[in-house]
Amino acid sequence: MIRLRLYKAVERQRVIDPAALEATYFAVDPETKPVFEHDGVMVWVSGPDHCRAERHIRGRDLHLVESGTNVLPRARGLEILRAPGADYHWVHSLDWRWGPGEYLDRDRVEAIVERAIDLEPWAALPDEPVGMVHLAYLMWFHNGAMANGAGWPLDACTAEQIAAFSAAATYFELDEIADLIGRLESDDEALSDEYWNLSGSFGRDASLICDAVRCKLVEAPQDWVQR
Repeated sequence: MIRLRLYKAVERQRVIDPAALEATYFAVDPETKPVFEHDGVMVWVSGPDHCRAERHIRGRDLHLVESGTNVLPRARGLEILRAPGADYHWVHSLDWRWGPGEYLDRDRVEAIVERAIDLEPWAALPDEPVGMVHLAYLMWFHNGAMANGAGWPLDACTAEQIAAFSAAATYFELDEIADLIGRLESDDEALSDEYWNLSGSFGRDASLICDAVRCKLVEAPQDWVQR
């Protein structure tokens, strides 16, 4: 059974015949906040060309990550609905759903990001957890890219510092950002536009990075413990 839920429409829920899935999937308006459900997998059409896939297993909230991001091409969501039992890369997520303590995980992530912004990563940080050091590097790159364009490190940073930016992106499994850092060119407006669109995939500044922090807090809690 394939079920469609529309959160901003008069008709809130209906069952879809598998034969009609493709036509319905591509016809549905993202503004209605559509979520397709099939065999425990949920695919949220989050924009005209993008989607996200999620599932809930044994009390754990998971989302699907491919190519370093959980923002997937919209067509990929249709493939996932057709084969929900395939061997996908499901990643743990902190719970951001509305409910008791709804703001706590969000506040924790925001506090960690703010702490990382206050650090100068290439200064001696012997007491900082490895996750925090990587995040400090990543936020240093991010803030510079948002203010001065993605190519700013070529004029302001050493090769070692640029390598640390890339390593930080890789640590958070943000492979697209790591790849972009490897392609930096001075005054490349197209590259800057690419980064701005990538980093704000969920409509907020650094939202992709914040989402990756949420994952790492669950997957590698030891990386965030003060030494």
